[in-house]
Amino acid sequence: MGIKSTTTVQNRSSALTIAEFILLFLLGSLAIVLHARLRIPLHLPGRHGIEFMMLLLIGRSFSSFRFASSLSSLGVASMLLIPVLGFKDPFMSVVFILPGILIDLFYNTLPKIKNNIWLLALIAGIAYAIIPIARLLISISTGYLYESFLGGFLYPLAMHFVFGFIGGLGGVSLIKAVKNKR
Repeated sequence: MGIKSTTTVQNRSSALTIAEFILLFLLGSLAIVLHARLRIPLHLPGRHGIEFMMLLLIGRSFSSFRFASSLSSLGVASMLLIPVLGFKDPFMSVVFILPGILIDLFYNTLPKIKNNIWLLALIAGIAYAIIPIARLLISISTGYLYESFLGGFLYPLAMHFVFGFIGGLGGVSLIKAVKNKR
């Protein structure tokens, strides 16, 4: 009888782990599909940081995985390999993995971060601002031109930070509201 209940608990635990992994992967996939479908020509670099960072931090907040944001970013990178989405940047998969890795790095090295909405939003802004930094490095090393840099580097950097901050704040606030409602 003890063996049967232990096996059932292990199977349930394995199923929940797989489900959590799939959900994180799908959150990342949703983020990039939204990016592809919400192509409104606002000429504001980084504007998709709102939905991207919101979904990344929602996943990070509910997950027990140490690298939850990286898993969601892996979902983003995987979807970017599908040419139907219409992205032309050959480096986009690599660039969009970086914010998830950065969030996990902060989240895992600063244990008290989980309870501070403003600090999480700040980290989300910093993590999303890594995108123009990576693009600048790619541009310098490969010669690949990014249209957002035609007017300079600081404006795209600032806008990525602002939109990442807003998305992070929204995601963390939403999770906190749901947890408080329970």
